[in-house]
Amino acid sequence: MPDLKISELPAANSLADTDIAPLVQNQGSLATRRATLSQLRGAMLRERGVHIRDFGAVGDGVADDGPALQAAINALSPNGGVVHLGARTYRIGTAVTVSSHAVRIEGQGFTEGGNPGEGTWLTCANPAIFPLTFSGAAARGSVVRNLAVREAHGASQNTSWQPTAYQWFFRVLDCYGGVDFEDLLLSGVHRGFLVRNSGRTAFRRIRGQVFSTGIEMDEVYDVARITGVHFWPFWSTNDNVVRWQQLNGDAMVFRRVDGVFVDQSFVLGYRSMFRFSSSAAGVTQKFSIGQAYADFVRHGLWVEAAGTDGQVDSMSVQCERFNASGATLPGSVGILLGAHSSRVQIGQLRVDDCEDNAIRVEGHSNRLDIGSLRVVHFNQRNSGAAACHLAHAATGVPNRVLLATAPLLEGTTNAGLLVNAGTNGTVGGQMAAGAAAAPGLAVGTSDTGLFQPGTGGLAASAAGAEVMRLAAGTATLGGPLGAHAFEVTTPADAVNRPRAVGAAAGQGVSIQASGSDANLNLALDAKGGGSLVLRTGGGVQAQIAHTAGAVNQVGISGGATGGAAKVSATGADANVALVLSPKGTGALLAQAPDGGADGGAARGANAVDWRQSRNAAAQVASGAGAVIAGGMGNTASGNHSWVPGDTRASTRGHLGRGAWSSGFFAVQGDSQAGEFVLRAVTSDATPVRLTADGAAPGAANTVNLPNNGGYRLKVLVGSFQTGGTGGAWDIASWEMDLHIKRGTINTAYVGGYSSGPSGNAAIASGASIAPGIADPPAAALRVSVAADSTNGGLALTAIGEAGKTIRWVARVLAVEVTS
Repeated sequence: MPDLKISELPAANSLADTDIAPLVQNQGSLATRRATLSQLRGAMLRERGVHIRDFGAVGDGVADDGPALQAAINALSPNGGVVHLGARTYRIGTAVTVSSHAVRIEGQGFTEGGNPGEGTWLTCANPAIFPLTFSGAAARGSVVRNLAVREAHGASQNTSWQPTAYQWFFRVLDCYGGVDFEDLLLSGVHRGFLVRNSGRTAFRRIRGQVFSTGIEMDEVYDVARITGVHFWPFWSTNDNVVRWQQLNGDAMVFRRVDGVFVDQSFVLGYRSMFRFSSSAAGVTQKFSIGQAYADFVRHGLWVEAAGTDGQVDSMSVQCERFNASGATLPGSVGILLGAHSSRVQIGQLRVDDCEDNAIRVEGHSNRLDIGSLRVVHFNQRNSGAAACHLAHAATGVPNRVLLATAPLLEGTTNAGLLVNAGTNGTVGGQMAAGAAAAPGLAVGTSDTGLFQPGTGGLAASAAGAEVMRLAAGTATLGGPLGAHAFEVTTPADAVNRPRAVGAAAGQGVSIQASGSDANLNLALDAKGGGSLVLRTGGGVQAQIAHTAGAVNQVGISGGATGGAAKVSATGADANVALVLSPKGTGALLAQAPDGGADGGAARGANAVDWRQSRNAAAQVASGAGAVIAGGMGNTASGNHSWVPGDTRASTRGHLGRGAWSSGFFAVQGDSQAGEFVLRAVTSDATPVRLTADGAAPGAANTVNLPNNGGYRLKVLVGSFQTGGTGGAWDIASWEMDLHIKRGTINTAYVGGYSSGPSGNAAIASGASIAPGIADPPAAALRVSVAADSTNGGLALTAIGEAGKTIRWVARVLAVEVTS
């Protein structure tokens, strides 16, 4: 054989890596050497990647090609490169790991479908292995692209169907950086991708049917990107398979992920499209989702970890049970915030076909901001469910859903409301802060609407001027704070409040105390030392003045049937006086004067008139300082005169006298008792008349009778020397019983007697009467009585002594009878 010509050699039907080939090398001189195909391939294709079949892969879907794939990956060490997979089906029965360098595993595309067909497919039938794992920092930058994967699930697809519990098909562990997956189909895979402690991982154009979990991320501290996910029943549209997914499958699960970007995603037939959970590393923050469509799912967005935070640009969620003629999926809620202290913003949201609520917020301190909300068909069980259900927050901050525009609730709602009752959570709108001339929320015109004057405040403007402001516990009307006309303040834990009540025509409006307590006070408080003023008709009708440090008050109370209304003194002191004080010379009255019999004529200056019944206007305390203490039909016409009560008495215009009666014969004062107090001062023996005011006698200051009357008098006279020669402080006294009468013209002294130590002695008109009792130096003092024809009454005269100043006082008690 060695001597044969090349043309005489037998043809080579196949070549192996160990076959020998001639090689001519020029290393100073030409030399023929031998080399294997493997050596030739290594020299010629260096840095051009490897092919899995170069390492023994069969690609028939039966042989275990896992070792060949691992060998091809290892062959690229230390600089990495591309492992090419031809358009065949490679069964991975042995786990494959990329850990020492970056590797690009690249197939030749695929045909969408449930089973291996055209293109490159990786299959697995061993639930115990992780088919492909990228591990460690050296694997960063690896890529898997342009191929399809499938697992074997041989169970009958009946009502008890469930997938075989395979491990994760792809894992990215502790790479600290990106591993990319592009143009992949996962057809009939239990769990697709697990990324842990590997930021910047990217998914592009991932489609397929994944039963339990499509993509799960945890401990991702740098931005990961997911674009173009499309999970649909490629492997099987059997009702039992898809409904198992609707009860158990989560398309994408995020635990501790910082800033994941998800865009242009579609999933059909899952428990949730986006599930935000937690791990020992924490929760997801600042996620960003754009253009998401969840079809036949229980939850489009499910937050079950407290403190989750992120944004959704546009999302549609439909919650029907798969292939069930429009029936809603049990327990379906389009957006579910199931923890507390989470905040999610959604630009545009549509939720269709919910069993109960389109949005449900549990826990406390959650906030959901929605730019535009459309809900079609909710409350399908007719259970009274609201489109937005907010749990009552017993602790923390009440839950909030804020809508930038008015929500659209349409379709079959069974009269469901926007928000549930019995919660302290709120569903409302929120606009940017503005100014009075340009409110944040304008109504009709640009200068009329709502604005935010400061943190925690809300105000309303009209025609560019502030007219109302609301803050925590305070509401003001009529101008900005500090220049407003009305203010309402709510103290902490308030359960009672005033209520303003309008009225129908002919009825009065009222301000009432209202609240949970059975008995409530209603207080009107002036500021500082200001008075409380009540007005009607534009004028002041009542005023309550301020008293600094007051502990005693005036009490006013009504009375039940048969009871009395009361004005009383109340307060902290055990004994409290009650003062009724007119102003200046004003009188103190029980009734307002009206010039008639009801109110009577005007009262005298400083008069007191408590009488409440009269027959004529003149029956009042018309004298200055006069007093009528009560009764009816009495007149106190003299200055400082008084009537203690009873009825039909008259002081007859006499100064300082009293009168009282229990009735009359024919006219007022024709049967009454009375009392006069008279006085005089003497400084010698010149006789001086005793009068009510110490002045010269007249018609009003002496004991005068009306025409056709008679007085039976008891007269007590006392004298007291206050100065002069000898006998200072000496006293003398007289007691006399007198009778006088008056006709139509003349007054007559009928007679009388005086009382003394030796008995009674008759008194003649004009006779000098010695004192009944006296100090010896005063024994010479005398008193005389006579008729006063000029004034029509009794003339009571005092006679003193030379060189002595003596004060004289007489009390005259009268029984008065007139015709």
